[in-house]
Amino acid sequence: MSDLNTDKNVYLLGAGFSKEAGLPLQDDFLMVAKEVFFKDPQLYRHFENVFKYQDKLTKMKKFLNYPLLNLEHLFNLIEMDVFYSNNDEKRNIKNDFIKLICDVLIEKTANPFSQSSTGNLEMNPSYRFYLPFIKLFIKQRRNDGSLILYDDTIITFNYDLILEGVACYYNWECEQNMRTQLRYNPDNFIKFNTIFGKTNIINEQLAVYFSKNRANSFFPKENVFSQSENDNSIKLIKLHGSINWKKSDDNMAFIVPPTWNKSEPEIRSLWDRAYNELIHAKRIIIIGYSFPEIDIYVRSLLALALNENKVLQNIYFINPDGGITKKSCLSLLDTYFEKYCSYKEWKYSVFMRSDEGLGFIRYQLNRTLA
Repeated sequence: MSDLNTDKNVYLLGAGFSKEAGLPLQDDFLMVAKEVFFKDPQLYRHFENVFKYQDKLTKMKKFLNYPLLNLEHLFNLIEMDVFYSNNDEKRNIKNDFIKLICDVLIEKTANPFSQSSTGNLEMNPSYRFYLPFIKLFIKQRRNDGSLILYDDTIITFNYDLILEGVACYYNWECEQNMRTQLRYNPDNFIKFNTIFGKTNIINEQLAVYFSKNRANSFFPKENVFSQSENDNSIKLIKLHGSINWKKSDDNMAFIVPPTWNKSEPEIRSLWDRAYNELIHAKRIIIIGYSFPEIDIYVRSLLALALNENKVLQNIYFINPDGGITKKSCLSLLDTYFEKYCSYKEWKYSVFMRSDEGLGFIRYQLNRTLA
């Protein structure tokens, strides 16, 4: 049952959240993959298997208007093809496609750390709008520097490491300040709880991803993942997996398409936890997610969770698309409840850095930037 006194915010993040860090949207992803491939065809030669598979599917275009350049749609086709064909060739194509997704995100995701003109380490400008988002979860910093966090939750459909990267920078900066003040307290650091029953999935070191193919780059020893669900940490539920999650049995990246095969035990545990978090949400803030028809599971998850929610007061959409996306999002709402909701045609950076956005955070979300 929901706590009637809760002040819980739940943030749902789609690909639009990461766009201003330079990452592609679903419709752009495979075109960006070709750009990455042509930079080094030998290094990314496994991309060719995916491109050839994509070309073979063009016959269906005689009959269907199917978006083969869309990441989610093509991923679903491959997954279903593996299911129906049950042969190793299709499994290898799927594995190559997963590698393609990981490689494109690694290539396009900047290292959070860059060097200034004087040679000092500083935050990469690509992350300047994401550090404030992390600070939304900090309720108070005690005199000893330790953090008190809001009981808020992030549910994301993204595979990327933008949030983990900016948290690493935040923690590194805190560590430098603590060294200057001759005190060290691990409770000062931001940590993410991503466990949620994933017994055979491990979080691989982030330095592997942020330093890959970047000679002489710096990335610190990380401290952003909690070791227990009872830690003082931000709940980060990545419903479709993450490029740094590895399956212990075959060391493959654990990422899944948006609609297919959510009955896998590891995925089921994530969706169960997301359901529970949504039941207790006072406000739901949806950033850069358009509720595509392909992901009917998300609509169903939201519907069933809100059916049990006794405390929900508002749903807010943050998305610069004022056309079809706005219509799709607002169509989810009941006519009566719509007056308690709003759709802000903002880019993510406007939400986090403009006076209007900061006012919205303070008065509608009941939060401040720590």
